[in-house]
Amino acid sequence: MVDQYNQYYFKLHPKAKKYQIDKPRHPSINQWCILPRIQMNALKQKWKAFGCWLIDQLGYTDKHLESFDIEYIVYFDTKRRHDVDNQIPKFLLDSFTESGFIVDDDEKHLHSLTLKTGYDKQNPRTEIIITIN
Repeated sequence: MVDQYNQYYFKLHPKAKKYQIDKPRHPSINQWCILPRIQMNALKQKWKAFGCWLIDQLGYTDKHLESFDIEYIVYFDTKRRHDVDNQIPKFLLDSFTESGFIVDDDEKHLHSLTLKTGYDKQNPRTEIIITIN
């Protein structure tokens, strides 16, 4: 999906040189919390655009889920140590709200968020499993 999104992005912005999303995982909080405010906001906007595009591609726009749980699993391509709690999908959750897929990511609607990590050298990825209550 990341490759498809980048192709889509380059069609919209033919003069662009950099990939908007370069890895199949949300940036860790260690990466984005140390950025200057302008860069932090730019990163948030990139991921929000990607998340909205993803929801649209999957046909989930305007589903307005009101009661759900999310399991978020990041598979890394190395066995290097990763803190699970740094993988919080803040920007993706914001895009899910923006796209209308979920009503909101507050405690009234999102009842649990389970974070997991794994290793898959051949296929690094992020899996998001949503269970509707």
